[in-house]
This record gives sequence, structure tokens and C-alpha cells, in this order.
Amino acid sequence: MISEQSVDFILSNNLSEYKELFIQFCGPEKRRRAGEILSICGEPVLHMHFLLNGIVKVYTNSSDGFVRLLGYHRQNTLFVLDGFCEGKPAIVTTQAVTDITTVTVTRQSLLRMCEANPAFGLDLASYVGDVLRLMCFDAENQSVSDVTTRLINFIFLYMKSEDYCQTQCIPMSYENLASAVNASRIQIARICSKMKRLGVIDVGRRCITIKNPNALYDFTK
Repeated sequence: MISEQSVDFILSNNLSEYKELFIQFCGPEKRRRAGEILSICGEPVLHMHFLLNGIVKVYTNSSDGFVRLLGYHRQNTLFVLDGFCEGKPAIVTTQAVTDITTVTVTRQSLLRMCEANPAFGLDLASYVGDVLRLMCFDAENQSVSDVTTRLINFIFLYMKSEDYCQTQCIPMSYENLASAVNASRIQIARICSKMKRLGVIDVGRRCITIKNPNALYDFTK
């Protein structure tokens, strides 16, 4: 189960040391509106983006069209890493949550940056490793963990989202949650009913409210 020391689904300031380098070699800056899609799963990607400010979410879609959140990017991070393989289809979808400012990053601009500052190459590799670790954690969670653990891991992820910070609610039905964690509605209903009885959550119409976040950590023990 996810812990306080486990993988962080929010990437922020990982490459802040190189912000001016990105601006120098990858400008000009471009403003994008909240809701804009920057890559779509299955469609070719030609470049990456460096996020100067704002928030971007990364997600996939289940077979029934429900969005399964994978993580967030905040300032001074590189996203749409599918662009490393210029022209190949994206594996995930990325979308601006807020208004954002970016610069466009290509393989050629990264090469020039590495030539200008060799230390950047090592830190870039470390950053890609952080992203891969996040993706591997998600894959392991979906393939190895039981349904209860997958659900609680997802709840922790959603609790870090901007939507939750604003509403203090997970606006999903049992069907939505089942799609998010690759489970059946009946399984999710049983787990949520137990958590409700124990005072961990409250369940309304398409709304899950977390009453005791600390108890979530002990729920699968």
C-alpha cells in the first residue's frame, strides 16, 4: 500500500535549476488555457513541453471512457515525454488543469542544452527515472495489489488533486471508481460500505468524502 514515503504522483520543481536553460534554448514562451489538450493517447507526438507555471494532469481512459488519473505536473517539469520518440503515438493523455505557460522542447534542443551544460544530461536522466518509477508503481499497483489497496491508493492520489483541494470531495460513483482501479462495481460497493461503517468515509450521490484520512493507511493491514 502507498505510504508517506512512497511514490509521489505530483512532479514539481524537479528541473528548476535549469529553468533559464530551457528558456534560452527552447523559447518562445507560450500561454495555454485551462482545459487544453497537449497530447492524446494514440496520436503522434512531435515534441515535449517544459512547464514554467500552472498545473497539468496525466491520465488514460478506460474502455467505457472513464478517466483514470495517473499524476500531475507542476512548475519546472518536463512533460509529454512521448515526444522523446518524435512522431510515435502517445501512451497517455496530458491536459492543462489551469492556465499554463510552456516552452516547446525537441530532441535537438535537449542535445544543445546537454552540450552547453553537461550536468543537465545526468539530471535529465534522473528526472526520466523518476517518471518511469511513477509509471512502474502504477503498473505494479494495478497488476499485483488487491482491489482494496488499489482503491485506497487511488483515493490518496485524488486527494492530492486540485479538484479535491477545492471541493474536499471525490465526485465519482461506484461505477467510476471501479473503472479507475480495474474492479467490479460490487467489489467497490462492499469496500466503501465497510469504510463507511468504520467512519473512514462518507458516501453521497456521486460523492465520496474522506472523514478520517489517517485511517486509510491502516485499512488494509
